[in-house]
Amino acid sequence: MAFHDKTATQVTNIELNVRDLDLMTTFYKNILGLPVKSSDDNTTVLSVGTGGHTLTLHLLEDGRQTSPREAGLFHIAFLLPTTEDLANFLYFVAQKNMGIGAGDHLVSEALYFNDPEGNGIEVYRDRPSSSWEWQNGKVKMDTLEVDSQTLLTHRTDEGWQGMPAKGMIGHLHLKTHDLDAAYQCYIEQLGFQHVSDFPRALFMSTNHYHHHIAANTWQSNQARQNNAQSYGLTHVDIYQPDASTHTFTAPEGFDITVHSNTDLVPEK
Repeated sequence: MAFHDKTATQVTNIELNVRDLDLMTTFYKNILGLPVKSSDDNTTVLSVGTGGHTLTLHLLEDGRQTSPREAGLFHIAFLLPTTEDLANFLYFVAQKNMGIGAGDHLVSEALYFNDPEGNGIEVYRDRPSSSWEWQNGKVKMDTLEVDSQTLLTHRTDEGWQGMPAKGMIGHLHLKTHDLDAAYQCYIEQLGFQHVSDFPRALFMSTNHYHHHIAANTWQSNQARQNNAQSYGLTHVDIYQPDASTHTFTAPEGFDITVHSNTDLVPEK
């Protein structure tokens, strides 16, 4: 059983309202290496790998800047297939003098940075699932220092060539203002399992993954206001096996569309 196949409930598309569509499109094309799937004057859809996952950018003129205390996006997490891919990406962004953070989470190694409009991004690779430690239905995770010098020994002569074909949206991490409401939405309604205990946070998954979605109250204490006219995370598509397509407003204030289109699932 794979972690992002047609049996796994997962995020398939993330939509952001942006101030500068050209700038943001260029960033995601040139830094993350996401090719443009479609575009017009107001919207760009970028492919994340070749399996069907997408990132959608919507131009919003004269929108509202959200408060850091509002619920919404913590980070979009792009999953790379190999250690070599992560090493190549680390070297690539280091050469551009981008400010990045890093974390060894035991189940994965991750790099962190923001896009030009402040949206959080994680780029990571998973360790083999056989090495993950589970106890009583919970997976052990932590945040330790990444040994970047050892990681860089895995880079290849080809270097970073853009998002690999087998790249995908690995997970979505949210800022929430109400963990009880988040539990009801993502676990009781959408069927994710609670798989890790962290203070003021929920980590949730299907198929025994470390997490497909997470939500925390580390920064936020209020819902997103006026979603359609606010910058940042505005809409998420979630694949759920055998679901009837429907849209609802998440407790955080953005919209979620649930669907069962297996064409948008990367692990066929």
